Amino acid sequence: MEQRSLDKAKIIDKIKLFEKTGEIVYTNFLDPAEIIELDSLYSKYPHFLYGGFDEAERKMLAIGSYEIIDEIPIAIIEIVSSKKLNHRDVLGSVLGTGIKRDVVGDIIIKENIANVFVTRDISRYLIQNLDKIGREKVKVRLITNDEKLEFEINKKEIKTTIKSLRLDSAIAACFGLSREVSSELVKNAKVNLNYKEVLNPSKPIKEGDLISVRGFGRFELKEVLGETRKDRIRIILDLYGK
Repeated sequence: MEQRSLDKAKIIDKIKLFEKTGEIVYTNFLDPAEIIELDSLYSKYPHFLYGGFDEAERKMLAIGSYEIIDEIPIAIIEIVSSKKLNHRDVLGSVLGTGIKRDVVGDIIIKENIANVFVTRDISRYLIQNLDKIGREKVKVRLITNDEKLEFEINKKEIKTTIKSLRLDSAIAACFGLSREVSSELVKNAKVNLNYKEVLNPSKPIKEGDLISVRGFGRFELKEVLGETRKDRIRIILDLYGK
């Protein structure tokens, strides 16, 4: 609650600055839960949300314009390693330089290369202070504006069947777990449904729901296809980062 109060105060300060100057103001990166919870503060003002690419999850809030403009203060840092990278190690090493989480946006990884979206004002600091991911030496550089790169979140499509459209069933099907184990994960507060903590394993789910399981990953219930002859429900899941 203390962190949410701090985020709210920061948004209010940005709104006051916009009202005073009439110029576009930017927050640092917000996660999806913050975007939803703080919507009532900024929604009545001209604004847009952008994280550096269309599918970005973490986004900056710009107050003062309805249209995305070129001057958004987002930089992209490229990290190249001799070994395959993973999100946890990259994020940990980036934050290990002493910067805060809200100046770091999405991290897109392909094998041994990571592209890290950050606020422009800390990009130079990060390049100067990040030289390892874990114990591995890495090369770090700034992606220039004239480099035409396309970013997308890696997803693995899973076609499967479940007995019913409930939270623990989908978790079990996605990660190859038993219903009992999936149920315990929910009860132990390790599962978020659409960015909110859920403690009820039998919580109904629907198309478009995003489910995050701590220690396993996150997935979307992409499509419900109907029932099989054995009265099971055919579904398609998108497992992120695979």
